[in-house]
Amino acid sequence: MDFNFRKPLHIFALLLILFSLIIYILYPIYIFATGKSVSQFQEITDILNKTPLGEVYILISELITAFILMVLIPLIWYVIVNSISFRKAISRVRITLKNIDIAFLWGILAAILIYAVISVLSFILLILGENPTEISNVTDLDFLSPPVLFLLVTVIPVAEEIFFRGFLLEKIESFAGQNIAIVATSILFGIAHMGYGKLYPAVFPMIMGLLLAYIVIKTKNLFASIFAHVSFNAVVILLYFFGNF
Repeated sequence: MDFNFRKPLHIFALLLILFSLIIYILYPIYIFATGKSVSQFQEITDILNKTPLGEVYILISELITAFILMVLIPLIWYVIVNSISFRKAISRVRITLKNIDIAFLWGILAAILIYAVISVLSFILLILGENPTEISNVTDLDFLSPPVLFLLVTVIPVAEEIFFRGFLLEKIESFAGQNIAIVATSILFGIAHMGYGKLYPAVFPMIMGLLLAYIVIKTKNLFASIFAHVSFNAVVILLYFFGNF
């Protein structure tokens, strides 16, 4: 194990990782448990109403936050704790152009399968009488204009994949094995979506995370899950836009 509690820089790197986990794991649990998601979205809506460039502010702040917490901090860990270069760190999270065509194919197939599975589950829930607004979190984001929303749901997934299927998957896999790493990262990915205050938008990402982690392990290429995640989000948002056009 590279980490050493006696090294201040290692402690600093650990605190950074813990900060990311607090924001993306513990905070969503708190939001879900207290039901504060409604007030959270109301605050964002107030920003849009009071500021002419409110949407631009939200877009830039969300992208910068995602980059720092889910991309930059894991890379800092690799450099400080594992003592490797950024280039080797990129390799550790399986970002590679090798067999990119195979990764793309797996990504598209995975996106189709994920969409099919979630569509079937959503249909069953609707038949059982579940409220449609409780099944999806898309309606919680419709206060944003279509271009801004589309950018958010297609760019942020890249950072999410680097963090969950790149950094966390590699770290958990190194000491617990592939199967546990796949399940653990999927659960954490689902928890990260509990900030919407709804159950199904947290459960569905867990199911999604299982397949995404599997194809990363299978292809040894993070681009496979990136293609799948971005494609799935893009299709969902486009169908939502066209359905409300």
